Amino acid sequence: MTKAFAYLGAGTLAALVIVSADPLLSEPGPYETPPSFSPAQVLPPDLVRSPYHSIAGPVTVDGFLDRYQMQTKYGTFTVLGTDLLRMRVREVAATAHLEEINGADTLVTSAGKTALKPLGTVKDLVTAPGKTVSDTVHGVGNIFGQVDAGISATDPNREGTIASLTGGSKARRKLAYDCGVDPYTTFEPLNAELKRVASASAIGETATNAGLAFVTGGAGIAISVGGTSSDLREALRDKSAADLEKMGHEELAAMGVSEGAIAAFYATQWLTPTDKAVIVEAMMHLGNAGQREIFIARTAQAKTYAEGFAYRRKAELTAAYQQRVASIRSFINVGGTPLMQTAGGVVAIVPMDYLYWSPQLEGLISHAGPHGEIWITGTASQLATENLASRGWTVVPKAAARLEH
Repeated sequence: MTKAFAYLGAGTLAALVIVSADPLLSEPGPYETPPSFSPAQVLPPDLVRSPYHSIAGPVTVDGFLDRYQMQTKYGTFTVLGTDLLRMRVREVAATAHLEEINGADTLVTSAGKTALKPLGTVKDLVTAPGKTVSDTVHGVGNIFGQVDAGISATDPNREGTIASLTGGSKARRKLAYDCGVDPYTTFEPLNAELKRVASASAIGETATNAGLAFVTGGAGIAISVGGTSSDLREALRDKSAADLEKMGHEELAAMGVSEGAIAAFYATQWLTPTDKAVIVEAMMHLGNAGQREIFIARTAQAKTYAEGFAYRRKAELTAAYQQRVASIRSFINVGGTPLMQTAGGVVAIVPMDYLYWSPQLEGLISHAGPHGEIWITGTASQLATENLASRGWTVVPKAAARLEH
């Protein structure tokens, strides 16, 4: 008996589901071809279009996720998955508003009224016109601790030492918090604006919050992990990526995750420090659940940012399931796929936009057992629902709406 496990589509969900080449499986009957939709069929109006973006059709399905073409003034971006699209729509709006913070707000007044240029070297730190080390670097007592943490950190997406010393990274985190976006965003237009405005704020000590009136409620970075979301948001605002890694390392080790799995988790480039912090927090919400290393180790193998973000959403939804539905006894590994064992049976929680009957789905349930539940964030086709039911499996659609609201 042999099994082949493959990444789906563009590799987005990887082993969240499996492709089985087991010759002993019974012939399942005809599979479905991934469909396509118009944007209005699958999205609410605010995600189809805003003053800052529009979605061009058709919307295709890739690895059970909807593939969107998001058109903006900055270019057209391919976005895989509705959850990631929701974040990108927020980010493009934040980018546009940050662009409005200009003129006097982004100038450093020195003898020659020179426009701000980001500091790039230690020499710049010492010789920046009109600035001295004592007034450029705020809080000398914190500097050495921050540098020490930065030296030992392995996250490839952490802040650079210069940004940490000048206060640019702190200003960037505060700015991102106020905008409700990830300070380590992978959306390059937003990354550039955060860098520009935060640098001006840190070095020129300018007041930038006046340009952020579009932020409502002050909720900060959009995350959903139980009752500690506000605490986690504040930690993401106030602590460096190196600090977050140090804390996360200790917390994962306390859960029984091996040093090798922890190192691989923090070394992956396909999760931002924010994503990693959210995943660790979600794992902490699972009480005494066993084998959490299965989830962490698999997440560390993400091959794209879309795949890594899907694991972040899976972690958030898993924590919500623990809080609102049933306790998770342990993670189990089904051909590289992290599933959950509860008192009621096997549960798969997967951020999928459209579940259709396919070899991947057939392979998953064939190896996971005769009974179980699949919680998905989107919808399922009638054929997939019927085939799953005939094999003792139940589909729970719109899982995010049920678990997080």
